[in-house]
Amino acid sequence: MPLSPTKDLTGPLLSRTRLLPFLVRFWLIRMTRAGKWFFFPCVAISGYASFSLNYQAYVAFSYCAALWGVAFLALLLFRPKLTLRAMQPARVCAGETFEVGLEVARPRGGLGADLTATAHRLPVGVDAAEEEGVPLPDLRRERPVRATLRLVAAKRGSYVLRGYRIESDFPLGLLNAVQAFEEERSLLVYPSFHPLSRLDPPSSRKHQPGGVALASIVGESTEFVGDRDFREGDNVRDIDWRATGRLQRIIVREYREEYFHRVAVVLDTHVPKGSPAVRRDDFERAVSLCAAIGDALAREEYIVDIFAAGPMLYHLAAGRSLAYLDQILDILACVEESRDEPLWAIQPELAEYLGRISSAVCVFLDWDARRMDFLEDLRRKGVSVKAVIVRTGGTTMPANTPGLQVLAAADVAAGVGEL
Repeated sequence: MPLSPTKDLTGPLLSRTRLLPFLVRFWLIRMTRAGKWFFFPCVAISGYASFSLNYQAYVAFSYCAALWGVAFLALLLFRPKLTLRAMQPARVCAGETFEVGLEVARPRGGLGADLTATAHRLPVGVDAAEEEGVPLPDLRRERPVRATLRLVAAKRGSYVLRGYRIESDFPLGLLNAVQAFEEERSLLVYPSFHPLSRLDPPSSRKHQPGGVALASIVGESTEFVGDRDFREGDNVRDIDWRATGRLQRIIVREYREEYFHRVAVVLDTHVPKGSPAVRRDDFERAVSLCAAIGDALAREEYIVDIFAAGPMLYHLAAGRSLAYLDQILDILACVEESRDEPLWAIQPELAEYLGRISSAVCVFLDWDARRMDFLEDLRRKGVSVKAVIVRTGGTTMPANTPGLQVLAAADVAAGVGEL
């Protein structure tokens, strides 16, 4: 990754000495573009003046030294003294250019012209659309100005944005006086995906204990069974007041919960150590496909369980009609590839819910004996299964099992219409 004035410059390479990080930051942040171009002729003049007895060489050296002296003095005298308020989104999509609104004010005397706003210590995965920053209008005292900074969410993940800074190259344009506003804010970058036009998970319905709690209240109806005597713990809203008045004891209405279609979405995260880059790319495509599946299920009347295991085991159970797509995308933004076999971690967690799961949609990265046994185990326990393999190139075992669908990189990139 090339060094950038907007990036977080901490790292193993720059941490070997105390002087190197300081010099790199000074060159990238403090030096303006004009200052960098002017620096090299000054070095040449200084070298020539060191070995020459020509009087004119010392005159040129003196002019250069005077200019740099004024520029360094300006760093102390003309440092911005401002306030800044940033407004940024909490969630964006990978590949998206998003805007950060900045409100800058000058509460007291000081420099109010020749100011530039830029991002400060951006993490890997988030880039600045304008490396040199955006110019600010001239500031009048206690009158805030607004500017828009554009950032690019280059890669899916969970990030911390560390803040923004204001720079001024006044008066000579050689060095930047900097005021940094460090305030950590989280940013979730969702995987990008093409919405599915149709998803047909194998359908069956199973009774869900406490199932109504997993569904939306608006529009839900349960089947009325009959009246019975009140028992401790019953909801007072279910009291049948007419029957209570007639029988002179508390009577409640009894309902039977609905049978729901509950779908498990299983994401394979296994990328063995030493795998080529194409395998990691396949994993990112599988995550995008899971996002598309979650989006399709969120538009229908399903209860969804999503299982993914990387360094951490993720399990989300979301009720229907509850706008749970953001919850699914939150998990998919953070899930990482696993060097170890993830199905060993997923299977015990999944086994606790198999009695209530109607069908499963599995997104695999390969097809081998372990994944075939995983699907057969689900089928033996009465779960209808749909399996998709995201793989560039051949699989470990021939993927000729009925119900399997193999998707290459081009298929996912073009958008999978139906599953």
